Amino acid sequence: MIITEIVRHIANVVCKKEETLVHWNKECVSHKQQDGSYGMAQKYQSTCIKLVHYLSSISKSDLKMDEVNNEFIEGFAEYLKSETLKENTIHFYLRNFSAMYHLKDKDYTDNPFKHVNMRACPTRKRALDKQTMQLIKDFDCKGKESLAFACDLFMFSFYTQGMSFVDVAYLKASDIENDTIRYKRHKTDQPITVTLVPEAKEIIRRYCNNKSVNNESQHDDKNNEGKVKGKNKNKVKDKNKVGSKDKIKDDAKGENKDYYVFGIINSADTDIAYKQYRSGLATQNRRLKKIGIMLGLDEPLTTYIARHTWATLAQNNGVPTAVISRSLGHTSETTTRIYLGSMDTRLLARYNRLTTRL
Repeated sequence: MIITEIVRHIANVVCKKEETLVHWNKECVSHKQQDGSYGMAQKYQSTCIKLVHYLSSISKSDLKMDEVNNEFIEGFAEYLKSETLKENTIHFYLRNFSAMYHLKDKDYTDNPFKHVNMRACPTRKRALDKQTMQLIKDFDCKGKESLAFACDLFMFSFYTQGMSFVDVAYLKASDIENDTIRYKRHKTDQPITVTLVPEAKEIIRRYCNNKSVNNESQHDDKNNEGKVKGKNKNKVKDKNKVGSKDKIKDDAKGENKDYYVFGIINSADTDIAYKQYRSGLATQNRRLKKIGIMLGLDEPLTTYIARHTWATLAQNNGVPTAVISRSLGHTSETTTRIYLGSMDTRLLARYNRLTTRL
């Protein structure tokens, strides 16, 4: 055992002497992309860019892995501070740097990150009250389909127990059966069951596979916003509804259900699908910001707010923390997950109906 550890340590030392920081970081990004971990690959990529900029600032083009020490890391942290980044953003880059470093060197006995503070700092959580949510629900989109779509996606997240935007984007018709959504959360891979409230079902009927509206999410809003006709300007034209009786019947027979509900993603290629999701997220937040300004909200409206608002209103309604944790797909409370393992999903449905009734 001791000989094995010595051999492993020597191998790590040799590898570190031969490997360079920039090259290894690029390898880490490539590995994550190949594994399908596109979110992590993007985080690593952004950290690589910061490290390259820092190396340039100290007149270096690269660095051997065995030269990565506490002094270099502290210097990188100071460089990030000089860019007037917030503390949590600095810690974000440091955590990514540490993760990439330890993918190469798993020997923590000589860990240069040992005394580096990388913990996330508590931040002020943003949640809306029911009155503000009602304003968003009744928002007049001034005839712009793109804003109506953004508003409905925001409300859909709220109506579905705070579903994350990534899960909304990747939601398929096959995930919906008998007025129930069953899916695995992208971030934690936790299975989540949502019993659809009437408002959520109406939104699905309005946009399900509606390419004429949803494809707009991939383009700039400046010159491409369609006009909504009809009495209710914050809803899409009825003739574009794919949630028609014929469509519902087809889905009930199990036909044509392998498509993304909201059309934010329309590619079977995983790389392209991820890029479409990222583009959709940026577009959604841009549109929500515009909606927030039009409504006179004090804080910028984002996709995350719908999720946090559901959790906060649920808590205010007396929903147990354990139930909220399960509804959101959190994994940090192991005891809570065990406790909720056999809970009837009808209880979740009842709490969700209580929370989303505005």
